[in-house]
Amino acid sequence: MPKVLTEDQIQFYRDKGYLAPLDGIDPATAAAMLEDLDAFAAAQGMSAGALNMKGHLCFRRSYDITFDDRILDVVEDLIGPNILAFASRFWMKKSRDGTYVSWHQDSAYFGLDPHELVTVWLALIDATPEMGCMKVIPGSHRGKAYSHDETFHEKNLLARGQAIREIDDPDFDYMALKAGQFSCHHERIVHGSDANDTDGDRIGLGIFFIPTHVKSTIGRRTACLVRGVDEYGYWDADPEPRGRFDNDIVDHIRTASQRYVDPQYVQEAEA
Repeated sequence: MPKVLTEDQIQFYRDKGYLAPLDGIDPATAAAMLEDLDAFAAAQGMSAGALNMKGHLCFRRSYDITFDDRILDVVEDLIGPNILAFASRFWMKKSRDGTYVSWHQDSAYFGLDPHELVTVWLALIDATPEMGCMKVIPGSHRGKAYSHDETFHEKNLLARGQAIREIDDPDFDYMALKAGQFSCHHERIVHGSDANDTDGDRIGLGIFFIPTHVKSTIGRRTACLVRGVDEYGYWDADPEPRGRFDNDIVDHIRTASQRYVDPQYVQEAEA
């Protein structure tokens, strides 16, 4: 018996590979998270968006969001009751800065087996097509693992600038969100986003959840048990942030991020 989703919603996710929009945190919490991001940037001299893995560990508030029942009830309906938060990232597009996300599959570099990760993309500000909200190719998660070119383009927000080679004018759906709402997508679905052509910023938090039976294929790594029990022990525990934000965790996050771009770990389609 599902906790919050209907059987039709669960079947839609299985068939199409995504769900949106879903109600998540209240706007006041989203606004407070934006204040945390500004304070972090002032203290660190860098944006939290530059940390491409586990950015939520910088802040007590975003760490707590990974345990939020409004999000986890949906995730449980999709992947089961025993859940790890594997990684996260703040996705930040400044007004008219030209940054974008190319068509890609998360599974290309995540190094997970089996492919059951679900990404929750939580909007901290409204995300519209004009602002460069996420777009997905429905049903593509049931297809092949695509080869990606590693462009390292300066305007591409992906760590390696990875872009699928074979995609040409696909049919896609936008996943527009209001502040506090979230979307879910499967790690194999082809997705991306355009540049933000508005006068406002577009900021969201992507959290990557996996069931506890999923293994790392690129060595032992860390994650956080956010619901249920871990009967497998495939993952070491992430540190828990202390206080509003925790400077000591930044080194841990940088280490996790570096493995994601380490050239010895090749993309799934070419392994």
